Amino acid sequence: MLLPEFCEELFYIKEINLFDTSFKNYLKKVHEYNILKTQKWLKGLNQNYTIQQLKNLQRLDLSNNQLTSIPNLNLPNLQLLSLSYNQLTSFPNFNLPNLQLLDLSNNQLTSFQNLNLPNLETLDLSNNQLISIPSLTLSNLPNIQLLFLSNNQLTSISNLNLPNLESIILSNNQLTSLQNLNLPNLQILDLSTNELTSIPNFNLLNLQELSLSHNQLTSIPNLNLPNLQELDLNDNQLTSIPTLSLSNLPNLQSLFLENNPLTEQTKKYIESLNIKSLYL
Repeated sequence: MLLPEFCEELFYIKEINLFDTSFKNYLKKVHEYNILKTQKWLKGLNQNYTIQQLKNLQRLDLSNNQLTSIPNLNLPNLQLLSLSYNQLTSFPNFNLPNLQLLDLSNNQLTSFQNLNLPNLETLDLSNNQLISIPSLTLSNLPNIQLLFLSNNQLTSISNLNLPNLESIILSNNQLTSLQNLNLPNLQILDLSTNELTSIPNFNLLNLQELSLSHNQLTSIPNLNLPNLQELDLNDNQLTSIPTLSLSNLPNLQSLFLENNPLTEQTKKYIESLNIKSLYL
C-alpha cells in the first residue's frame, strides 16, 4: 500500500510517524511531525512515491516491512535511514549527502556496493549474507565511526583504511584472516565467534577493547596496544601466554581466559600480573 496522492503537496514535512494504514488521523497534526515511519504493511516503493517529494525529510524509518527493493532516493536533508528487517538483496543507489546513520541490518544482502555517503557516521549491515567487503566500497565513507558487520558470512578482512572509525563489530562470521588494518582511531574491535587460528600484530594504538573469544587461537603474538583496557580470549585453544605478549599492555584492566587449556605455570604467571579483573 502507498500513501495517498494528495500527500504530494506536503513538501515541508520533516518527519511523520505511520504505524498502520490509518493515515487520516496523522494528517490533522502533520505540521508537527518530522519522521516518516512505516511498519509491516509496505511491500514496495516506486520512483514516483511521495517520499521523493519530501525534500526536507530528516528521518525515514522503513524497517519491519516486506521491501525487496528501493528506488533511487534523492533526499538532500535526510540524516537517518532505517531499512532493517526487510527482504532487500541488493544495495539501493542513494543520493543522500547529509545522511549520518544507515541501518540495513536483517536483510538478505549478499554483496557490498559502493556507497557515496560523505557524512555517514554509523552503518549497520549486521545479520545479512555478506561474504566480502572490498576495501574500495568503504573508501567513500570518510567519516564513518561505527561499523556493524556481525552475523554475516565474511571470511577475511583486509586493507581497511578508515581514519575516523571508532568501533567495528565483526562477531559471528567465518573470518580466518585479517590484514592491513589502518584504523588509527579504533577503540573497539570485536572478532568473537569466528575461525581465526592466528592474529596479526595490530597497530591500533587507541584500541581499548579487543574481543577474540570463541575462535581457534593456539597462540597470541606480542601485542603493542598501549591503551587496551579489556582483552577477551575466552574459548580458544591457548595453552600458554608468552611474557612479551602482555608486557606492552600497560593499561590492561580486564583479561578473560576462561575455557582455554592453560598450563598451571601459565596461570601462575598471569595471576602475578595483578590485573584488576582476571578470569581464568
